[in-house]
Amino acid sequence: MSKNSKQKNDLRTFRQETVLVFGISELVSILLFAAGIFLMNEITTRKVLICGLICLALHAAASGIAYYLFEKRTKTGSLNEALAPVMGRIMFDAVVKLPTPVFLCDSSERLIWYNNITEELHSSKNKLYGESVSELFGVTLADIRVNSGDENTRLTCDGRSFRAKFTHIKTDDDDYSLVITTETTQLDALREKMAGDELVVAYIMIDNLGEMMQYDSELYRPAASQIDEILRDWADEYGGILKEYERYKYIFITETRILDELILQKFDLLDRVRAVRVGDTNLPLTISMGVSSVHGTYEEKEHAAHAALDMALQRGGDQAAVKGDSSIDFYGGVTKTVQKRTNVRARVVSGELISAMKKASNVLIMGHRFADFDAFGACVGLAQIAMYCGAPVNIVSNMADRNLVGCRALLASSPEYQGIFVDTADAMDLLETGTLVIVADVNNLKTAELPELAYRTEMLAIIDHHRKTAEFDREPDVEYIEPSASATCEIVAEMLEQVLPNNDLSAAEATLMLAGITLDTNHFAKDTGTRTFSAAMYLRDRGADPGAVQELFRENYSDYIREVRFRSNVEIYRGITAITVVEDGEADASDRIIAAKAADNLLKVNGIEASFAAVRLGDALHISARSAGKINVQLIMEELGGGGHFEGAGAQMKDKSAAEMLTALKAAIDKHLN
Repeated sequence: MSKNSKQKNDLRTFRQETVLVFGISELVSILLFAAGIFLMNEITTRKVLICGLICLALHAAASGIAYYLFEKRTKTGSLNEALAPVMGRIMFDAVVKLPTPVFLCDSSERLIWYNNITEELHSSKNKLYGESVSELFGVTLADIRVNSGDENTRLTCDGRSFRAKFTHIKTDDDDYSLVITTETTQLDALREKMAGDELVVAYIMIDNLGEMMQYDSELYRPAASQIDEILRDWADEYGGILKEYERYKYIFITETRILDELILQKFDLLDRVRAVRVGDTNLPLTISMGVSSVHGTYEEKEHAAHAALDMALQRGGDQAAVKGDSSIDFYGGVTKTVQKRTNVRARVVSGELISAMKKASNVLIMGHRFADFDAFGACVGLAQIAMYCGAPVNIVSNMADRNLVGCRALLASSPEYQGIFVDTADAMDLLETGTLVIVADVNNLKTAELPELAYRTEMLAIIDHHRKTAEFDREPDVEYIEPSASATCEIVAEMLEQVLPNNDLSAAEATLMLAGITLDTNHFAKDTGTRTFSAAMYLRDRGADPGAVQELFRENYSDYIREVRFRSNVEIYRGITAITVVEDGEADASDRIIAAKAADNLLKVNGIEASFAAVRLGDALHISARSAGKINVQLIMEELGGGGHFEGAGAQMKDKSAAEMLTALKAAIDKHLN
């Protein structure tokens, strides 16, 4: 007898036995009940109850016998084996008719079986046997296996999406993969709609209307009205809500889908406002925007928008900063910052810094690695404020840097500077509870002379003039970043003017700070404004010696010869940029200064709007970038992980060859110019 025939006979026998047992039980119950009625002289409730209990007992006995027969056959497996083909056909039919794709793949990720809907979704193909999963659904079987059941695992086909779940089937012949899906098309569309409906908050501020109006105050109202009209037309065009909450300041509320469109248009509002001209001046009016796209409460969105606006302003304005959950993106920033003619902020920050110094147990001040005159001079000026407050102070400096020998020599005769300079090893020993660390001329704490000081101190202050590239890893207690200033020494000079008595700044200190301004303005030839000359006048009044400044700028013969290496290897790129690279293995730390001078000198060539000089020091290529005023080299350097100022910036590229650096630099130039 065949296996199938035996299974059918077992199933038939079980049915017959069950019917027989329950039939006998029913017959005995009926006979017993009839006999009781016939023999009884009087029918009472008690007698009827007794008969009913007897019948119930017979039924229970019949059920027990049937269960025994069922268990007996189940233990032998004959019943399961008998039912398996029936259940198999039912389940197979159900899977074939499921409204979502189900398919079976072999070890090579190719289909060997699929249900009806899988075939319908690919009706253009005759047969799907042997087709690759990735070709049919845009995702590999390996991805499905790793992320089985995950919300992010999606199969897409014919405008529909499905979440996939993977099951591994191992046989003696081969390994198979069964993929069962659940359709999520409507759910995904709903999620996308909800994401697009999410609230976006933006703050908008006119950067320089007040300063521009100083040239012609009568044109203030027409200019303000013109910009207001541009803003409102723009808001109506994109369907947002715009409200002016303070003079020159607006709040804009819209949805995420509108923000996506604004990003796609590169925030063309910046260009519309920049086209406005007032009176006879050629300087454009600009705005700054802080946009929040974070996921959170309304309060968190509003706070993020404020932070983004501060970032845009600290980068010089004329740009939009879009703050997300884990990053911040910038758009615009193509015009030079207009200097403001007020020292109010310098006075406020000076008060905050003095208050922090008085609370501190000691003060440690540092600039960036390979410090220049601006970083060194700013540290000296800040140290004088700490001395004025009576706080113990030290300046963290590289004592082996020969570029700073002349600077320290100017202060050698001052008793208050005896022992004030410490190297990085001694600086860590001076760090204690209550130490205030001040970082000057640094927009990225990783480039500070000793980053660990900034990360480990309880109190941190940052004074800088570079455009901010990103939020700091930790929030400073005192922060003064003014991109419109030509140099950090200019900012510190304004602070000194607010707090120091007339005779507290020595001639040597004033000379060093003037050297810092002279360096960053290329001898007052670029990036200067009224504040720059005002700071220089203050320092000159305190005894700064221009002759001594020129002595600091004098270079020895070997440095002069080394600069020639940069001039002999120049490439003109796109007609308006000059690039030079030196990596001869003979460079030392002083070559960074020489590279910066070479970049400055390249701007003297006719038609060159931006220059880039790179030198290899160890495993890193150091790039100095300079601009003649039309190209924002800061944005170019940011593409390479650096930053700086509109007309002067830099970057470091580690573990890169000169060819790789040139490719990345040219790509960044192309992106900016295009």
